[in-house]
Amino acid sequence: MSRSAISVILAGLLACGGGERPASEAAQAAGGGDVAEAASAPSISDELLDRSWVVQMATQEAFQPFADVAGWVTLVVRRDYESAAKLMDSEPGGLAAARVHADLGALYKQAALLSGNSLIQAYGETPEETDPVGTAHLLTVAYALNGRLDDAKAQSAKLADVADDPTLAWHKPWKEWLESGAAWPPDLSGLPVSLPAVEVGAAPSVRDLPHYELQEQGVDSSREMADLGALVALGLWHDDLARKLAGPGAAQVDVYRAGYRMPVEQSVAAGDSLPMDLLFGSDLLVAEDGPFLADLHGEKGAAAVDAWKDKSLLAAIAHASRVDGKMDAEKAVDLISELRDRLLERSKARTNDTVEGHQRTFADIGFVGMLRSLALVAEVEGDREVSGRLRINALERAADKSTACPTGLVAMAAWDASNRYPTRALDIVHTQSRRFPSLEAARFGLDVMALRVSRERPGETAGM
Repeated sequence: MSRSAISVILAGLLACGGGERPASEAAQAAGGGDVAEAASAPSISDELLDRSWVVQMATQEAFQPFADVAGWVTLVVRRDYESAAKLMDSEPGGLAAARVHADLGALYKQAALLSGNSLIQAYGETPEETDPVGTAHLLTVAYALNGRLDDAKAQSAKLADVADDPTLAWHKPWKEWLESGAAWPPDLSGLPVSLPAVEVGAAPSVRDLPHYELQEQGVDSSREMADLGALVALGLWHDDLARKLAGPGAAQVDVYRAGYRMPVEQSVAAGDSLPMDLLFGSDLLVAEDGPFLADLHGEKGAAAVDAWKDKSLLAAIAHASRVDGKMDAEKAVDLISELRDRLLERSKARTNDTVEGHQRTFADIGFVGMLRSLALVAEVEGDREVSGRLRINALERAADKSTACPTGLVAMAAWDASNRYPTRALDIVHTQSRRFPSLEAARFGLDVMALRVSRERPGETAGM
């Protein structure tokens, strides 16, 4: 793709709006001059900012090699994973293609978690006597994905003497995995869903919905259902291809998506810093943000913040956002808004004090991505309220496709479902299913939860 072509794409993107600007830039934009000098943030060094991909890609010459590849434009500007995967599979391959399949793997696993959280809230937290027998299978998988293996085994045991139910064929591999005590993942190759061999060029989907119909007990009523195991299988398919394409870089690809692993999945070793192919256009701003998240979701837990604050920009912001030892949402949002200004200032310095269109786009991506990533930190630290406020801030500021990460959006829906809030989650699934039709499978569990919430709180909106 030519330099003029990428400029046209980026100009069109900016014309559609880049989300809400921080106050300092919005005020300056009204005056028509250059970006105002950002307020200083002593806790975040210029050196750390300069290592971000946002600043590294400040010049046309730096990001032109990426702009010349249609797959990168599709991934970064449009966030269209499936189209980008087709282009990347045929163009550069390697880590670039592996990254897009890792994105798809994370997307579908978060969709499975969304479905599972919805089913737990409906059938686990508020069971009814008429619930179908097959809900035991649905809860088995839902609890398993959340790492609640004892609860999963208890639900699986309820199907031990059941001889005829549409969920049994779907349940078999999960039952065998739970009984064997084997490590994640289970062998889902026997599921009654047709997925092609794990190879470049294949286009797997789980669009043949619903998978079965569940008969309610004691009443003449049934409910159609899509099995969340199909979404898990689809996510694992893309994970496998990502590792295959990455070759010796497979461990780095695992680190790249460490923040969006399901609770049941094993943590990944922090390993080496991430290369630009796994950073450019992502929510991870510096090469050490990925290893930090891997440590955060591993044995170190919240202690990873202090361990990485001098190397990871994300950890530095998390550390600077603390008030009395706890992350403060308002302070975090202020710091990240200020961060955007400073990223733009550092980028401008590399182009003779001239702000170019792509620099604003990249700063916007970094701004919203930092909000999403910091929400993951707050969640690990056990502060769900701060995590929720950061997620909502990210959602409200993701005004165009370049900042609207599909994985982050579906993860937001999964978080909402865990809080028994179906409204926003349904909107997200509806919107994202237009681009990723297989996500429609997550709607079935959400519908069950939405129905129960509407019964218990008529006329009210539940959740945050």
